[in-house]
Amino acid sequence: MDEATFLRHLADAVDYWMQHRMEQLMSLCYTLDVSESAVADAFHPAAPEPANLGLARLLYARQIQRLETKRTYKTPPLDDENAW
Repeated sequence: MDEATFLRHLADAVDYWMQHRMEQLMSLCYTLDVSESAVADAFHPAAPEPANLGLARLLYARQIQRLETKRTYKTPPLDDENAW
């Protein structure tokens, strides 16, 4: 699946969440540390694209950023189970 197709599917899922589970969608954005100002921009009436697509792009970009961070900064395994 290419990126454009994935974004369309994600935008459809975001649209559903916007209609039926808005509070959970906003909680997910908070949990994933998506910028509040970027989310507000995506919902702004003058946004260049529909809110569901803009939010899908933000979620996708944040996940890509998180994967890159995990790839860059490896955490050594804990030897002691109580070391957390």
